[in-house]
Amino acid sequence: MLLSQVTLRQLEHLVLTAELGTFAAAAARLHVSAAAVSLSIGELERSLGVQLLVRRRAKGPTPTAAGLEVLADARRVLAHAGELESAARSFGTEVRGRLVIGCFPTISPYVLGRILEGVPRLHPELEVDFVEDSVEGLQRRLREGSCELAIMYDIGIEADVATTPLYSCPPYAVLAPDHPLARSAGVRVADLIAEPMIMIDMPPSAEFFLATLDRAGLRPWVRHRASGIETVRSLVGRGMGWSLLLHRPQTAASYDGGSVAHVALTDLTDPVDVVAARSADVRPTRRVEAFVSFCLAEFGTR
Repeated sequence: MLLSQVTLRQLEHLVLTAELGTFAAAAARLHVSAAAVSLSIGELERSLGVQLLVRRRAKGPTPTAAGLEVLADARRVLAHAGELESAARSFGTEVRGRLVIGCFPTISPYVLGRILEGVPRLHPELEVDFVEDSVEGLQRRLREGSCELAIMYDIGIEADVATTPLYSCPPYAVLAPDHPLARSAGVRVADLIAEPMIMIDMPPSAEFFLATLDRAGLRPWVRHRASGIETVRSLVGRGMGWSLLLHRPQTAASYDGGSVAHVALTDLTDPVDVVAARSADVRPTRRVEAFVSFCLAEFGTR
């Protein structure tokens, strides 16, 4: 196969069709006809000698197993082609293009607003999109190239993912406002452990807290589990138990009109890093480097 038989345009058509789900949606994004997109992908399949999409009229095109493999490589090729074009146009002075980042859902409310507002102000030619996912899902997205970077806790990260620490979060206790220790400057988990606990259950948060308590020889009585931080805070505010969390909201109010108290811990004080993660197998683009620099400047003093 001659390299010239595969074009960047064909790879772009394949990636957009897979991401948007239909030839028509990809065509609308590219301002061409759906038939042109389908034909382009067909030519790519013939050049590679493998079927990349299963074409079902009712459900739309879906990637084959080979298609998924090619998609991961196609995203990397397009990312670096965009980097090459950006460098050539700007002579190394501007950062431009599209950057898709992933974010762990319990971190998103604390960082995404500042990122989506601040990055375009600093780099007007850089477009930032985001997806939220689990730790496992974020690492999968990094490997397949559907996002270049992910913001997540330094928990459960595998060896093929490289990380840059952004800031640290020490765990703290969440108590009902009328709890006897709610006004304390600090509290020991050992003084709470006999009371019912409301556990944040977004993996790997529960596993992390349970392991931390286990190392301290503490066995919590987990009364309720909730995947959302605000559900945890609402239950704690109603006096149904205490909890452990990492990020502190700016307000003590909960969604249901109650409130909670945030109290520092004196016996479990090891912080957890929030990191910018990327695939260790892929050279970071200038977009990624610029984004990490922004995050270090914006959040590094927390």
